[in-house]
Amino acid sequence: MPIDVIMPQMGESIVEGTITKWLVHEGDQVKKDQPVVEISTDKVDTEVPSPVTGILKKIVHTEGETVPVQTVIAQIEVAETAGQKEGVGAPGERPGAPKRTESVEVTKEAEKAEEMERRYSPLVRKLAKEYHVDLEEIKGTGEGNRITKKDVMDYVSSKRGAPTAPPVEEEGKVTEKETVIPLSPKRKITAERMIQSKRTAAHVTTVFEVDMTSVERYREFNRERLKSEGIHLTYLPFITFATTRALKEYPILNSSLLDEGILQKNYINIGIAVSLEDGLIVPVIKDADKKDLIQLARETQDIAQRSRTKKLKPEDVQGGTFTITNYGINGSILGTPVILLPQVAILGVGAVVKRPVVREDAIAIRSMVYLSLSFDHRIMDGANADKFLQRIKDILEKWEISPYKKERSYEKEKSSPPNGYGGIW
Repeated sequence: MPIDVIMPQMGESIVEGTITKWLVHEGDQVKKDQPVVEISTDKVDTEVPSPVTGILKKIVHTEGETVPVQTVIAQIEVAETAGQKEGVGAPGERPGAPKRTESVEVTKEAEKAEEMERRYSPLVRKLAKEYHVDLEEIKGTGEGNRITKKDVMDYVSSKRGAPTAPPVEEEGKVTEKETVIPLSPKRKITAERMIQSKRTAAHVTTVFEVDMTSVERYREFNRERLKSEGIHLTYLPFITFATTRALKEYPILNSSLLDEGILQKNYINIGIAVSLEDGLIVPVIKDADKKDLIQLARETQDIAQRSRTKKLKPEDVQGGTFTITNYGINGSILGTPVILLPQVAILGVGAVVKRPVVREDAIAIRSMVYLSLSFDHRIMDGANADKFLQRIKDILEKWEISPYKKERSYEKEKSSPPNGYGGIW
């Protein structure tokens, strides 16, 4: 009996999903809860498990197709269906008796249609109909000998006596010296969001230079202790911590714009932009202002790992009120990030680099970083944005650390953070 695999509803606002990769092929044995397909929505990437143990009988929708939620995307055969057992015929017939000729013909036509649905993508079937092509005459060059769009067009060209791949120099046409790279579903979604944001929000970016030397010394002093607890303490948790405290003092940056006015959020959920091969995803740390440095470090590690292994849940990417993007991880020292609507600001973090700076009329080598804040000028003026960044700067530069007070033990710091900033708590 065939069991349907459906496109799941990955959140209340999700109405469709895109099939990005089939992890199994037709005819493969699958086990219950085994991932069979990867899907992508505008909120999250995830894997869909098999609902039963059986044989993947039919893939209804192929890779790259976007279908509504609750749509059947595949079927898994779990047992022999009634009517196919030996000796069982149509209703009213003797067991084992042959079926009527018309029934056999209908069955053959249905099987032929099913076979075509299974073997050829919707685009290939459409081209075959448009050019009156018998797909059985075409040799496929795709994966598993599947017929591609190029196979169909080459076949059509050969029948017309035209070259199979003529170089075309017209504007907007692809030549033999060029390659078209299809946009992944996630890249398409990212592109749409960025265009919408630039068209909607009045983007302005302000930049502050921050001395991270105190934070760097704190990290070095506590690196081994934290490593034993499974924590890799990067700069990002410090910046997230400082950002949440600054947002409590300047809540206008933790808001969104409605037709009737500014909606100020009285909770702080920090989105952390994570770069994937095919685009960005922004998982969210909920109630980040209520969490200490170590909790933020643990959650940052967790969401980054689950983002890259496609283990995020819909709720993990919902409800963000402010976003941080760490482009410095790739070596960039300065950027102008695009606001993630309906938020009104986004903080960009550049690479932390050591360079000479002037301190008390002397040259010193310090660990420096540029923080860039893109904000919606419809909501606030530059003065608000600069005060917000200045507050983050003050918290980070005045981070008290153990190297300055050698007598302060690690355990004491856990329970008694200095100045309310730098403790492991």
